[in-house]
Amino acid sequence: MSATYGGFGDMAKLLYALGLLQIIGGILVAMAAKSAIHEILGAIAFGMGVMAIGLAAVIDRLNAMKP
Repeated sequence: MSATYGGFGDMAKLLYALGLLQIIGGILVAMAAKSAIHEILGAIAFGMGVMAIGLAAVIDRLNAMKP
């Protein structure tokens, strides 16, 4: 990616931030759940947040390998 867009480092930072927000939101939804569907929603949001942080880590590692 060209320097005009800031490279992939910015995308990794954005994914870290959004992943953390999604994890926090998933925990809050699961804690305030009044039905099973809300608990499922919280668990899925938490899991997707973990996956977003994992993807950000992979992007960060790949970005560090570039010369």
